[in-house]
Amino acid sequence: MILFGRKAKQGFTLMELMVYIAIAGIVALIAGQAFSNSTNFRIRIDNMVKANQEAENIATIFKDDVEQLGTKSAQGAGNSFVTVSNKIYMDPENADNSKIDSSSFLITQDADGFSDLTFRRTRYDEEGHYQAIESIRWYVEDNTLKRSCSILERADGYTLPNDDPCAASGDNKEPTPVDMATGVSEFSVEAARPGVMEASAQMFPKDGSDQFLLYPRTDASVEYGKDFTAFHEDILDDGNSIMLSQFWTNYENKEDNLDDAILTAGSQKVNQGIAIDKTESFESNWGENCLKYGALTFHPDTVYELSFDITSQASKDRSSNFVPGKDHMSVGFRQPSTKDYAKKGTTILLPDFLFYPPLDNNMGDGAGKRVMRFTVPEKVENVCIAFTFAFYSPLAALGQVTISNLKVKQVATANYKFDHFDTEAASNIKEKKNVKALKLKMQISRGVKNGGKGETGDINMIIPIPSNGTGD
Repeated sequence: MILFGRKAKQGFTLMELMVYIAIAGIVALIAGQAFSNSTNFRIRIDNMVKANQEAENIATIFKDDVEQLGTKSAQGAGNSFVTVSNKIYMDPENADNSKIDSSSFLITQDADGFSDLTFRRTRYDEEGHYQAIESIRWYVEDNTLKRSCSILERADGYTLPNDDPCAASGDNKEPTPVDMATGVSEFSVEAARPGVMEASAQMFPKDGSDQFLLYPRTDASVEYGKDFTAFHEDILDDGNSIMLSQFWTNYENKEDNLDDAILTAGSQKVNQGIAIDKTESFESNWGENCLKYGALTFHPDTVYELSFDITSQASKDRSSNFVPGKDHMSVGFRQPSTKDYAKKGTTILLPDFLFYPPLDNNMGDGAGKRVMRFTVPEKVENVCIAFTFAFYSPLAALGQVTISNLKVKQVATANYKFDHFDTEAASNIKEKKNVKALKLKMQISRGVKNGGKGETGDINMIIPIPSNGTGD
């Protein structure tokens, strides 16, 4: 019998055996190379994922840390707001007079081209009270990103827990830096050019004026059924400061309890004032006055700022009975066409901002300033500023609230410009207080071989720092 052209039971020749071995070797080599390539690819992917995850995690921590740069206002006695120590500034001796470097950060470069960022901020307790001024430093040493912390000043009686990152340890009594990431191949922090701050445009009051009125909203509904008496003749002489009084109350003093009427849905007693430009004539209702004298339009991809001052009241004023979380003061925007918030479907495009009245008459200048920044997801047209007040505590409605210097601005810092502005140059040092954003560029490498970077995770992030500077 013939099998494959060869007689049965006949063996292989030496030549044939050598060919078969060579072919098997080639197949094994190819399979081994494929396995090796697959393993290397898997390792590269694993390193890439790790590098990206670590870079994103560190960037999130860095952002949360840095965006508190320069925070100054803390809650004081009786829910008031106080300004903390001037050690929040890099040059505290001159910060009050804005002579030099009244910013709260310092950026330098080390010999390897890594940024070294130091900044100051306020530490708060859970209720927003001042605890300390702390100095934070982010820097790179031997390709390891480190974070250190120290306390510059603390409130009387405040002590740091032993495990606090800012607590001193060791013989040198200095805080121990924390290693945040290894294999750091790039760490660059750049300040935005502050010149764009000069381009902020005031939208309300119009034409750069500081004169405004609050017109009472008096719809047919019971929700807005009573005027503020202070909204009338007594405010026309000074249009940049308006005292509000005689609010509605939801508390029944005779019964020493909440008024039964508020238990019915929609029957809460609320006062609302619509901000309009100062005028000698009024239309027939708040909606017409809004459209004619106070209508605003907001666009997406733009930052806006709403600000006003609340002056301190007399120490025995009834506003001291205001209870946060129970009584209500807010500022926002209303659309006269719907008599409601600007909405898309049921989604509110511009929610209200809550604020507290200043209840301490010894707070000092500027302590009653309220600043709110916001953006809109889509275009919002013909809305007006609305202040809303609802009181549920005994006597709070008998207090006085003074609103002054009301402004709405389009903030130019929405378009941050990064062109290597040297914040430490002598010619720029005075402008550091106007820097409102930092840009972080970071690269973390994993699987480094032969002096290369291996697989990298890259971050390019802009971080707003609105509290930097003396006026924030």
